[in-house]
Formats: sequence, structure tokens, C-alpha cells
Amino acid sequence: MPAPRRRSRLVRRLLVVELVTVLLTVLIAAGVSAVSTRTLVEDDEAARMLGLATAFAVAPGVPEAVAARDVARLEPAAEAVRRDADASFVTVMTPDGTRLSHPDPGLIGQTYQGTFLPAARGGALVETFPGTLGPSVRAIVPVRAGGTGPVVGMVAVGLLRVDVLSRVLRELGYLALGAVAALAIGTGLAVVAARRVRRDTLGLEPAEITALHRHHEAVLHAIREGLLVLDADDRVVVVNDEATRLLEMTTAAVGKTLAELGVDPALAARLADPSPVADESLLVGERLLLVNRTGTDDSWVITLRDRTEIEHVMRALDDARSVAGALRFQAHEHANHLQAVSTLIELGAHDDARELAVRWSRDIADLGADLRERIADPALAALVLDKATDARDRGVDLRVTGRTGTTDGSDDLVTVVGNLVDNALDAVLATTGRGVVELDLTDVGDDLTIRVADDGPGLADPAAAFTAGWSTKPGGPRGLGLALVARVVERRGGTVTTGPGVDGAGTGFVVVLPRRAPSGAREPVAHAPHGDHQAGDAQA
Repeated sequence: MPAPRRRSRLVRRLLVVELVTVLLTVLIAAGVSAVSTRTLVEDDEAARMLGLATAFAVAPGVPEAVAARDVARLEPAAEAVRRDADASFVTVMTPDGTRLSHPDPGLIGQTYQGTFLPAARGGALVETFPGTLGPSVRAIVPVRAGGTGPVVGMVAVGLLRVDVLSRVLRELGYLALGAVAALAIGTGLAVVAARRVRRDTLGLEPAEITALHRHHEAVLHAIREGLLVLDADDRVVVVNDEATRLLEMTTAAVGKTLAELGVDPALAARLADPSPVADESLLVGERLLLVNRTGTDDSWVITLRDRTEIEHVMRALDDARSVAGALRFQAHEHANHLQAVSTLIELGAHDDARELAVRWSRDIADLGADLRERIADPALAALVLDKATDARDRGVDLRVTGRTGTTDGSDDLVTVVGNLVDNALDAVLATTGRGVVELDLTDVGDDLTIRVADDGPGLADPAAAFTAGWSTKPGGPRGLGLALVARVVERRGGTVTTGPGVDGAGTGFVVVLPRRAPSGAREPVAHAPHGDHQAGDAQA
């Protein structure tokens, strides 16, 4: 059965805040509108009263009746105007304020209550005044003889505040309906927004969201596997520390494409290919990475696993197996040698036995001493000695010539020489089973020249041999040795060329490396697995 929906205090708080905000907004808007409506209604009624008073003051017969103080004519006329205009009173008075008409006949002849002196002097006046009928909005204008002559009286037209308030209330009724509608709409939108927040946050509280984010960041940057997430435009949206290290990205990666980040073109091209990528080995820079890609057209998740250290271990294991085989071979040889020495001793040829034993033990010692003298780099000298011993045990004649004093403190020389010599040994052994490999190390000015040649079948496609993954040997990760050589040479600013091998047969490689790596160059981090070389079309 489905899990119960989780209640969220965050959603409830957001809903309450939104509802209070909507309510306060509606109340404030209604209050402002009410004050504005009241002011507008009062101003409108004041203007209407002024218009009525002005029109009545110049109506035909009114100035004459006022001048004659003809109450009988003025009273019905004033009442007719009051009823037609829905006014509270229309009062006609003399310049000294004596009433000539009033809705209450008992007040006729009494003095007008309110301000009238400005009108007596010929001006018009609009005011709110608590008169005999109650507070009212009134307008007072002068009545002139003949319409333009001297002031002979005044006309006051007013509307009680009670009547004004009733109109305001009518207007506010419509405003209240609008406020209720706005409140209902705002409440509905607040509920929709709260539900959307609950759905987007999965009902989690802020503290839980913060904790999840921190855990996500901790896990993302702690795992020892590179992780990249690309959007539909191939821009990085997520990257962890291991991916940054493996791809050697020096700038902020989020929001940029792989091309903008300067990622190795081989990896960028492979990831641009829509075909599946599952546990595929790619040479990225000088690292061997295991690449996976999953996802959809909108988002791609890419994982990168560094196989460089594993390849180091596999190379060391292969070397150990090679040494073990050589030791078994040498043990067999030594057994034969000891039998020969023992037989000479039994025959009494002691001098011949001693000479034979010294000659057998001196060959390898002399080779090691010679290499240490002519190759200044200890690691490189040990590598060449190991290759020479391995070549002798495998029936290959490895000829080492030249002299070098280069010791640059990096693994570049070991990478280049080791891969080239292994490549040459495999090439000659895969055809005749025996052959010749030549290694020449020479300092020329500020450069070290490395020449490795063999008498194998040669290269069918010299240009393709330096491409990562190119190989004719079946099984396992292939095509890395010469690719690594090419990348080390490129990084060091050197050159690598191919040509004929020993006595014009086979293949020869000539590598020229500056004595020191360019400033800021990184150390190499990968070597091809031992035996990762092609027979026939010698390759890496």
C-alpha cells in the first residue's frame, strides 16, 4: 500500500504566511480604497451642490424675487429644486443672512447658520458645517441683480453627511465584493503554492534539506570515482573532486562544456558519440580511464575510474612473472653449469673448473657495471639491465650502445625506453622467435636521443601506430604503449620519428627529448601494460 503523505511544518508555515500576507494586502487595499472613495464622493457632492447653487442663483426670476424679498415665490421654487436634485436643503437668504426659504418653514426669517460673508462679498464658498438639520456639505453663492449687478442675496444648497455616507457605503459594498474575491483568489493561489512546495521538497523540513545537501556534497567529493553530469547542451551541471583531478580541470567547471574546459579531445569525442559507453578504457592525457555513460537526451551521467595504478600493478606483476621465468631458466642453466664444474673437479681439472665458474658469473656483472657507467639515470640503467636479461633469456640479442648523462628526476625516460624496447622485443619474437633489438642512448647538446630498432616485420601504418587503441593483437587493453610515448614526447616538446630498423629491416624509432621538462609540466602517470605491443605491425 502507498506510504502516507508526510506533513510538513515548512509547508504549513508558508501557507499561513501567504494567507496572512494576502489578508493584510486586501485589508490595506480596502482601507485605502474606502478613504479614497469617501473623499471622492464628498468632493463630487460638493461640486454638485456648488453647481446647483450657481444654477439656481441665476435662474429666471430668482434674482428679482430675492431683491424683492418675495418669500412666496422663492419657497416653492427652492423646494422644487431640492426635490429634483435630491438635496437636503436649498436656502435663499439676504446679504445679512436672513433666510427667505428653508425646508422647515418655521426657520424662515431666522439667521442662516454657517459661513456666508464671502458669498455676501461676491465670492463662492464650499464647506462642511453642522447646521440646523445636522452636519452637511454645502455650497453658498451670491445672487446678483440682473445676474451681473450688486449682490442682493445668497443661495445655499447642501447635502447632509448622512446622505453622503449612504452613498459611500454603497460604493464600499462593491469594493467589499472585490476584496472578498481577491481574498478567495489569493487563498487559492497560496494553497496551490503550498502544495507545489510540498511536492518539490518531498515534505522535507529546511533542516532536513540542509542535512541532505551537506551529505550529498560530502559523498560526492569523497568517492574515489570521477563523476560528471551533463545537461542537454553538454554543459557540466555536477562535477566532483576526483573528476576534476582526473581531467586536470583548473577552472570552475559548472556551466561550461567539455570543449571549453579543455578536456582531452579523445574523451570529448567519445562522449559526443551517442553509442553506449560501458567500462570502456580510454587514454586521457597520460592516464588510462575506465569510462561509463548512462542517462537520457536531457541528462548524461559519466563516471571515470582511474586504471593507471591498476596498470602499474599489472605491469609489476608481468615483470615479476618475467623475472620468475628468467630465474627458473637460470636455475636450470646454473644446474647444468654446476654439473659441468663438478665433473671438472672430479676429473682433477681444478683450474679449468674455477675459470669456467668465473666466466659464467662475470657476464651479467660486467653488463650491469657497463650500463651503470654509461647511463647516469639509475632507474633507466636498471630498466635496461632488466630488459637485457629478459631479452637474453627469450633468445633475443639486445644491443645497448651510446652514453647519456641525463638525469631529469622524472619517469619520462623509463616510460619512453620501456615501451619502445618492449614493443621491439614483441615484434621480433612474434615472427621468427629470435632476432636483434638495438637501443642507443646519446646526448646531443641539450637533448637526449633515443633510438630503438628491431629486425621484425616492420610497421604497415606508422602514423596510426601512435593512436591510442590501435592494435592487431587480440585480447586485453591494447594500443597504449606508443600512444603514451607520443604524449610524453609532445608534453616534453620533443619529436618522435619512424624509419627502417636493423640492417634496413623491421622498424626503427628515434625519439629526441629535451634534457628537462618544460616549466610547469606534470609528471607522467601511466605506462602501458607489459606486453601491450603488436607483433608484425609493431605498435603500442
